[in-house]
Amino acid sequence: MKFQMTAVGLACATLLAGCGGGGGGSEGGTAQAISFPFPGGAVLAAPPEVATVTLKATASSGGPMTYVSNTPTVCSVSGATLSLLKAGECSVSANQAGGNGYAPATERQLFVVPKSDQTILGFLNPGALPVGGSVQVAAASSKAALADLPVTFATSTPAVCSVTGTTLQALADGLCVVSASQPGSDYFNAASVTKTIPVGTAEAPTLVFAGGYNANAAGRTAENGKIESYASDPNKTTVAADGSTLTFSMDKQSSTPDFGGYFGLRLYAATLDGLVSGANTETGVRIDSQKAIKFDLMMNPEMIAAQKTRLRVWLYLGHYANNCNVVLEKFVTPVFASPVQGVQEQSIDLKTFTVSNSCGLPEIDVWNELQNYAISKLEFNVPDINNKVPTTGTDTYTTSVTMGKISFK
Repeated sequence: MKFQMTAVGLACATLLAGCGGGGGGSEGGTAQAISFPFPGGAVLAAPPEVATVTLKATASSGGPMTYVSNTPTVCSVSGATLSLLKAGECSVSANQAGGNGYAPATERQLFVVPKSDQTILGFLNPGALPVGGSVQVAAASSKAALADLPVTFATSTPAVCSVTGTTLQALADGLCVVSASQPGSDYFNAASVTKTIPVGTAEAPTLVFAGGYNANAAGRTAENGKIESYASDPNKTTVAADGSTLTFSMDKQSSTPDFGGYFGLRLYAATLDGLVSGANTETGVRIDSQKAIKFDLMMNPEMIAAQKTRLRVWLYLGHYANNCNVVLEKFVTPVFASPVQGVQEQSIDLKTFTVSNSCGLPEIDVWNELQNYAISKLEFNVPDINNKVPTTGTDTYTTSVTMGKISFK
C-alpha cells in the first residue's frame, strides 16, 4: 500500500518557520537546515506486536538529532525509534539544539498511520444450485487477531436467494449475490468478499483476462497487461491489425533438425507489469462460480501434422509465501476441428489443475486457492517442438502459436 504526505505534512517540510522552527536565525547563531525524510508508510501491527520506524533526520551543522512525538497517543518516540500505537495522524519533530556557532533548528513531519488490511478466506462458491436448494456457507478473516470476531453473510439479490445466519437458500432462477463481511477493529480495516452463485437456469458470468491485444503498444493486452515471450531460437511476436490475435513464432534451423527447443508466452492481468514483490498480488481475475479457462488457439500446420500440439498452462496466483507465488499447472492437448481454419476455442476445467509450485505450503487445495486469490499471470508454453523440416531444401522453418481471447466461464 502506498502512502503520501498530507497537505499539512508537505507544508511543514517546505515552510520550516510555519511549523515551529527549522530555519534558526536566533541571535548569535548561524541558521542551519534539517533534512527529515518522510517516515510514513508503515501500518499498524496487532498487539502485542508494535510497528516501528527508524527516524533518520540530519542537520547541516552535523550536530546530533533528538526526536519528539507531538501526538503521543498515536505514535511515541524512544531515541530514533518511532512506535505506531493507533490509527490517526502522527506528528513528530526532529530537533537540533544548536551550539558551536549554530542556532537551534526544528523540522516536523505529519503523516497518516493506517490500519492493516485483512482478507476474507474460506468463503468458497458452492457452484450452481437448483431452485429450492440450500447450502451452508463459511468464511474467516486472514488475521488471527480477528478470529473471535464473526464474519457475517448477506445477499443483495433477495428475490433469488436468502441468507439466514450461515444458511443460504436458493429461491428462484438468477444469479445469487452473497457477501461475507468482517467489520475490522482498532488495528485492521474492514473487509468483504462477494460470491455470485448461479441458481436454476442461470449461468456464471464470464471473466475476461485478455479480450484482445494492443496493436499499437508492443507487448500489451487490450487490458494493458504486460506480455512476455521466450524461446530457444530466433523468434518474434506479431499482433493482428484488429487486435484480435497474437502470434508467437520461432524459426528453426534445418541444419540441426533434431535439436530440442522450447517457447512460450507470459501474460499479466489487466494493468500489471509484474507480480508484487514480497506480498500478495491483489490485481487479477478472481474465480467465483466459473468452471473453466477458455482460450482461442491456433498452431501452425506443421506442428499439427507432426502431432506436436501439447500445451502446458500455468496459472500464477497472487498468493505469495516463502519468496514465491503459488502456481497451478495443467498439460493439455488442444482439440482442433478439421479442417483447421483460424483460432478455435479450447477449454480446461479449473478443478483439473494441479499444484506446480506450492512455495513450501502444505496441503494446498486447488479450488480453495482459486477462490481465495487472484489469477495474476498466465503462461502458455510448448514442451514439444516439431523438429522435422517440412520441406526438403529449406534452410529454416517456423513453428508458431496464435492466441485469441482468454477468459474464465
